[in-house]
Amino acid sequence: MSHTIPIAEAKKNLSAIIRDVEEKYDRFIITKNGVNKAIILSTDELEGLMETLDILSHQEEREGIARAKRQVKKGTTISLDAVKKRYGLK
Repeated sequence: MSHTIPIAEAKKNLSAIIRDVEEKYDRFIITKNGVNKAIILSTDELEGLMETLDILSHQEEREGIARAKRQVKKGTTISLDAVKKRYGLK
């Protein structure tokens, strides 16, 4: 969940904000004079966003995702168990 708070409130409640970011994956938009200036979010969430940007910046990976979506839509996928059986994996 996103919360928008002024910088003065963020300064007063930084420990609680960090706890909510870590435990609940809340995001806090920090304003200064009513203008959005910064966002506090968990490092896990930031790393996930950065990884997503990296994946989407490569055409081959975007095409693979699109191909997989088409296969799911057509019902032409196979189960993990079937893959394991085919390749003799446990």
